[in-house]
Amino acid sequence: MAEQFTELWQGLRDAGLPEVMLYLPDGSASRCHWDDTALVGETRVALLGDQDRNIVRIMPVDACIGLGIPSPKGVDPIGYRAVVREKLIAKAQEAGTV
Repeated sequence: MAEQFTELWQGLRDAGLPEVMLYLPDGSASRCHWDDTALVGETRVALLGDQDRNIVRIMPVDACIGLGIPSPKGVDPIGYRAVVREKLIAKAQEAGTV
């Protein structure tokens, strides 16, 4: 269970959904692209811009309490679920797991 969010995000990235909303333990959320992560030792961390404090927050991905997939601007999130589902199903079929 320790690497749950990293594994989920890798699967989403592989399905063509590399940008997620990270829900942080302090109750905040931050949008982050897989390319804005790095390995520190064996820990995958998200590099999050904190404009209020003028810093880059370094958050272990697996310390997050949730992931979300942000819909593109102007797209209804309820309707975007079908797009996300199709991408995940297509990736699973490609991998032969469905």
